[in-house]
Amino acid sequence: MAHSTNIVRVKHGVFAIFIVIITIPLFQFGLPFIKETNLNGVDPAPPLPEFSTATWFAGDYQKNYEPAFELNTGFHNTLVRVHNQLNYTVFGFSEVGDVVVGKGNYLFLNSYINAYNGKDFLGSEYIDIQTEKIKFVQTELKKKNIALFVAFAPGKGSFYSEYIPDKLKSDIKHDSTNTACYKKMFSEKEINFLDLNSYFLSIKKNEKHPLYSNTGVHWTEYGSYIAGKKIVSYIEKLRNINMTEIKLQSFEMLSLSGNHSSDYDAASLMNVFSSISHPEYAIPKLQFVSDSTTAKPRFLCISDSYFAGIINTKIPQNVFTDYHNWLYNNGVLPEGYLRKKYVSELDAKKEIEKQDVICLLATDASLAQFPFGFINKTYELYAKKDAAYYALKNREFHCSVTRTIQNINGNYSWKKALVENAKKKGISETDEFILNALWVYEQEQLKLKNE
Repeated sequence: MAHSTNIVRVKHGVFAIFIVIITIPLFQFGLPFIKETNLNGVDPAPPLPEFSTATWFAGDYQKNYEPAFELNTGFHNTLVRVHNQLNYTVFGFSEVGDVVVGKGNYLFLNSYINAYNGKDFLGSEYIDIQTEKIKFVQTELKKKNIALFVAFAPGKGSFYSEYIPDKLKSDIKHDSTNTACYKKMFSEKEINFLDLNSYFLSIKKNEKHPLYSNTGVHWTEYGSYIAGKKIVSYIEKLRNINMTEIKLQSFEMLSLSGNHSSDYDAASLMNVFSSISHPEYAIPKLQFVSDSTTAKPRFLCISDSYFAGIINTKIPQNVFTDYHNWLYNNGVLPEGYLRKKYVSELDAKKEIEKQDVICLLATDASLAQFPFGFINKTYELYAKKDAAYYALKNREFHCSVTRTIQNINGNYSWKKALVENAKKKGISETDEFILNALWVYEQEQLKLKNE
């Protein structure tokens, strides 16, 4: 009898624990009693939709309520972190976004591995057209005493390829990555080019301090210093000038800090409880030496996020009379730190002609977007509408249509939607693909015209 009573008590206890487990999140949802931190790299949970009879009968309320409720469920963020921590600690992988856990606890984003493997290859025709435009813009700006050059930063995948999981590596053909193809065509067309990618690989073994962290995908502040100094040296040769001398005084050794969070950006995206092990990082302390004969050119950098690391070193602030960073040819820095400012608000031609030096900076993972629309826009500003112009635009048109059709065939949902549209219209799939590709090209040209 006592044994049966104990079994009943155990059952009641288990049932009570179960009730507590399922009701605590409901209490947290209705009357939050613990403040949860937001997930890194994820937008905060949206508010629940407001109820109305119109949205109810239209079905919109139910449709919007379900995903919003899921994201607002009590302890949602905590449970996500528990799930991610188990994946990482027990199974050694991450299924969060694009984060890939490589060998030796080196973290990557898929975009860097794809760039290394050539999976984002744009094709030689597209790259040749862009390079031809860069050459034209370089020549036209030189007439105005403005130096234009391209700089390629190393990517995490190419710099630490030895730590990429073997299953994610593929056979690489030299001319089938964006980096290799651009470099080949830059050489053929005599584009002013600073190859930071090759340079970093050449000094990798001899550097005492990490140029890249195992937990981030950007160069460390020491790596940013090396890159910044190399850019200044390249400008000196390009312009035949002497610029501010950058002297390395000492290092401050830090594990991580808020000011150097890019060293931990990939790890932050994993949203786990534990800190992922990493070495100390060397934060260079710099001295800038100049005199009355020192040249301080006006500088514009159109780049991906890699130029932000160089800004953190204070090199641009000390070696240029004035510097600006057009982030992805969209946001304007440093003005954008105080309030959001966009390139579309500017008179592009006027801003370009204020400069002494213009740099196009990109890592390999960003080359699928390079040169971020800047060259297309600038080409349109300066090119005469002659036979050569229309010949290049014709090549660009055919290239765009071909690439879009290839992208359609490689995208299951896009292709499926167009196949259904073709059936409704009573036309062939090929015709529908071409019509869609023409529409994409028209939108690209309209955007270019309106920027």
